[in-house]
Amino acid sequence: MTDKAMVRAFEDLIGPQNVNSDEPALRRYAVDGKTPAAVVFPASLDEMSEVVRLAGKRGFSIVPRGGGSKIQTGYPPSRLDLVVCTERLNRIIDMDTANLTVTVQAGVRIREVQASLAGEENRCYIPYETPVSLSDELLCSGRTHKGCFIPLSPPYSKKATLGGILASNSTGPTRLLYGTPRDLVTGIRYVAADGQIIGMGGKTVKNVSGYDLCKLMVGSRGSLGILCDMTLRLLPLPEQQRTLVFRFPNLKEACRLVDRIFETPLLPAAVELLDRGAYDLLPLKKTGLSERGSFGVAVGLEGVEEAEDRMGSEIKKMAMEGGGASSADFRGDEHRDFWDSYSNISGEVFERYPELISVKLSYPISEYRDMIEYVESATPCDHAVFSHAGSGVTSIHCLPPATSGKTVSAFLNNLLERCSSVGGNMVVERVKPELKSELPVWGAGRDDIRVMKWLKERLDPDRIFSPGRFVSRI
Repeated sequence: MTDKAMVRAFEDLIGPQNVNSDEPALRRYAVDGKTPAAVVFPASLDEMSEVVRLAGKRGFSIVPRGGGSKIQTGYPPSRLDLVVCTERLNRIIDMDTANLTVTVQAGVRIREVQASLAGEENRCYIPYETPVSLSDELLCSGRTHKGCFIPLSPPYSKKATLGGILASNSTGPTRLLYGTPRDLVTGIRYVAADGQIIGMGGKTVKNVSGYDLCKLMVGSRGSLGILCDMTLRLLPLPEQQRTLVFRFPNLKEACRLVDRIFETPLLPAAVELLDRGAYDLLPLKKTGLSERGSFGVAVGLEGVEEAEDRMGSEIKKMAMEGGGASSADFRGDEHRDFWDSYSNISGEVFERYPELISVKLSYPISEYRDMIEYVESATPCDHAVFSHAGSGVTSIHCLPPATSGKTVSAFLNNLLERCSSVGGNMVVERVKPELKSELPVWGAGRDDIRVMKWLKERLDPDRIFSPGRFVSRI
């Protein structure tokens, strides 16, 4: 079938206004330099089913796309006929705050649903487009309605959709307290390779017997089907939120504070370790941190007022005793602005440096200091390190111009070997398409790849979903 015939087939199916084949649009939706023949925008589960059914019959390959914030991760597709966008699947289906669940379509952006869940009186706690300042009197604990939230703080919060977050199992700083998307999802509906609509799970926490198959789609990166809607657990909004930031002259003293925090019974929401490069990227000047230290520790606190005050005072004391300086105490708007900037820094840095290379490391929590020491000593270019110190996850941004040299490729391969030696791994999240053949995009292969290949063969035997993009090019 010619490209024009393909476009007409999908126009007949969901309407010409929902199919785009203009050359500028196709370039905008290209994946690693490969341009699709068409971009389609289904508006319902039934339309998505029909689109996938037709693509399967005609042998068209599909790359699903949400907000596009993570489309750069993965190998270039081995073939690309169709990009299927979830942009018009943008409804909140069910907001059951009484039972602490919400069901949303895949194209809903996380900051939009967070604002809706919070309610007008609580919006100051949630990053969203139009900042609102409320007086302390309006934030008292005596309110009968305090709102809810999805306990996630993924990167790219301005663009990220719920479908993309679940498809990539995307996490952020507060995974330390709340866990990952896989821990929060209780039900999903997705469209399989033959166009069938598959539903799994439901609204209750105990809703399965045997294997919890809805978790199978979380982290599948669009390789097994297209997520269309999902049900997630909610939590009541914390009574108060606060962020403490400390500067340290060296890594040893910064790690001492991190270690002391985790030796106590305190339960912070986030403990982030930043190097000097990370400080340079964050807009900390407007909050008074114009003098930057070699390393910083940012601690997020969430809970009732008494618990937050206790944690804050104890952590401040530990930081000052351990050589911390120039601490900052963010509340209200400053708290929101800090974590909003933190969440979106990867996208903003990529816009500034299109040749950026970004990688994410995973390793046993006890190895965080050794890993960061190695990165600081061995990285052959300017860089920024953002470490979820209590979760065993670190993001590294290698900044141009040195990223174009083979020295960075050698460094990343050595870094992967180091991670693998302690049971960890590495994923290259952003890099120019032409360099992907030189880098271990999905890190080291593991024994579970056999299971992944088996699932791919049975759930997508004709390889229409994201062919060649995921681990081991499945």
